[in-house]
Amino acid sequence: MFSASRSLPLAILLACAPPNPATPYPTTEPPEGAAEPGASEPSDPLAIAFLGRTLDLEPFLRGFPYRSFMPALEHDRLFFIATGERYELRMAAIPSAGTSTIDLASAEPVSKADWSQRSLWSVHQQKASDMLWLHADARNDEQMNLWRIDLGKPLDERMPEQLTFADYVYGFGFSEDAQMVAYLARSGQQAPYRTCLRLLDASDPKRDKADREVVCDSPELRFTWSEPHFSSDGRHLYFNAQVDDDRNRVQIVEVDLRSEVPKLATITDPKRPRTFANPLEGWYGEWLLYTADDQEFGDLYAWSSKTRKTRKLTDLHEELLGAAATDRGILLAHGTPAGSTLELIDPKAGKLLGSASAAGHVAILDGHGDRAIWSQESPTQVFELSQARFSSAADGSLDMQTDRLVALAPELEQALVRCQAERVEIPTFDGLKLHAFLLAPREPLAGPPIAMVRSFYGGENVWTDYDQILCAAGITVVSPAVRGSSGFGKQFQALNDRDLGGKEILDLFAVARWTAQRLAIGHERIGVYGRSHGGYATMRALTYPHDDANFYAFGFGLAEAGFSDIVAFFHATNIPDWVVLEAGDPNVPADLAQLVERSPVNHVERLDAPIFLLHGGNDWRVPVEGSRAFAEQATKLGKPVTYLEVAGQGHRVEGDARIVETWQARFDFIERVLADRDADAK
Repeated sequence: MFSASRSLPLAILLACAPPNPATPYPTTEPPEGAAEPGASEPSDPLAIAFLGRTLDLEPFLRGFPYRSFMPALEHDRLFFIATGERYELRMAAIPSAGTSTIDLASAEPVSKADWSQRSLWSVHQQKASDMLWLHADARNDEQMNLWRIDLGKPLDERMPEQLTFADYVYGFGFSEDAQMVAYLARSGQQAPYRTCLRLLDASDPKRDKADREVVCDSPELRFTWSEPHFSSDGRHLYFNAQVDDDRNRVQIVEVDLRSEVPKLATITDPKRPRTFANPLEGWYGEWLLYTADDQEFGDLYAWSSKTRKTRKLTDLHEELLGAAATDRGILLAHGTPAGSTLELIDPKAGKLLGSASAAGHVAILDGHGDRAIWSQESPTQVFELSQARFSSAADGSLDMQTDRLVALAPELEQALVRCQAERVEIPTFDGLKLHAFLLAPREPLAGPPIAMVRSFYGGENVWTDYDQILCAAGITVVSPAVRGSSGFGKQFQALNDRDLGGKEILDLFAVARWTAQRLAIGHERIGVYGRSHGGYATMRALTYPHDDANFYAFGFGLAEAGFSDIVAFFHATNIPDWVVLEAGDPNVPADLAQLVERSPVNHVERLDAPIFLLHGGNDWRVPVEGSRAFAEQATKLGKPVTYLEVAGQGHRVEGDARIVETWQARFDFIERVLADRDADAK
């Protein structure tokens, strides 16, 4: 264990424009009847109305308007996004020691770019320079490329400068001397894509021939989402590839940059199925450290560049949450929805050097020197950012001191935590028990409860503004981890592979029945909601065969950024390999028949419950045509559909004004549904 005298602080720490009607993008016409926000909005621009109560969104939008924390310990800088009418990328100094906190409100803006209109995935400050590199797009369409900002220039001159012009950049990484950048550039607007490893002269990336192709992928070994990792001497590169485009067969591959004709060598065992294999930043002599789920929950591994053999350093029995290298060892986190554990691991022998527990979900964000940055959150804790510092005690033991860098004031935390969280287990149709969080409103509505079931990506031990706003409205949220969810091991996550829209939907029906019994309410007061995969699942649940014995008639649904036609989605999305893993291959006749049958757009005639559809007009990950097609078909059939498309937005809706308007639209929809039901009952 860490020295108690120095780890005491750790023990204490752990006890813009409104939405627009649909516009043609990129080819199809929107259906008629696109929704307008309701007329019942309060005059306060940050307040909305629902069932006679006024909901103040000011705490959610202005109380802690920060997200996407990206520390750069090597430079003692913290980069993050400040939200509002415009989204601003800012940077603040990270104190190297002591108990100083970071004042996010006074942090320096990086540029005047509005990141509510663009996607930003990561930043990297180039060593020994003021050059900030960004993995970003230009218009919220996820055409990700590499950009650069010179932090040495005046603020007015710091607009992002585009350096690469690929159809899609998966990831990038710097050499040890920061003179070269390796990146994975994909070409093509739909599968099959061609992806190539490229090298860019980081010292002068705009010069002629500064960018060169090294090696490209093949159908047998497809390059994918990964940050290329240089060897210490800069002679080799390591990154991810998928065998036969299979997300369950991820490998780390090596490229020898000295070879006249570079070839790929796989350093992980290609016989073992795995869904991730992530090299850590930094080498320990000859050892490349990486995390991978060769076993059930993920572990830490060390690969020798000399012997080309691998050693397994951990044997975890909980979900691996992240890891980062420090001079003192590897800080690693693992956990369940009941809490997390931080461990410091000796990278040579795998020896446990110390550990500490955390009540919430821990994410390891960065490590450098004798420090590491990590965050914590849970359904009842919004966010906390901490710095761990390691040193040797007089008796030779290892000390870890923890500095709290960012934490919310208790009164703000209380304003933002509007749910009372209870961890529950819900039996499903085949006897499997599903973990879930029952999130009850601290201020319930008068009369019978209203409940909403999250359709996918539920059960996570995190704080979400969506669920907390629902609780603030008096709505009970049930957030289950249906089969296929992460956090419970590789086998559980694979239970819905090639079964999209199948048993995962039956799990939702079982959760809805449990909710009805627990809250003593009828089906008409239970809604289902989700976004992305959850948006599809919501549409699927409401159009599932009604004569199936497991079918549950939800009272209404909210489907956001979802797809309604799996085959069309496969051909239009930038993640077609996800479709093959989850649903099947449309090029295989037997798979195609199932994809057609499980596409909600083909069964809109079954839609009896009112549905609200929301989508960003520039979404490429889940193209907007899926929601448009479903809304158009429902309108033709006279089905109860409400559709709202937000122009210029991608896979998420950003910007305070747009967020307020879309929330009012959601609550107006639910209020209308309940009013219509009450009128019918009379």
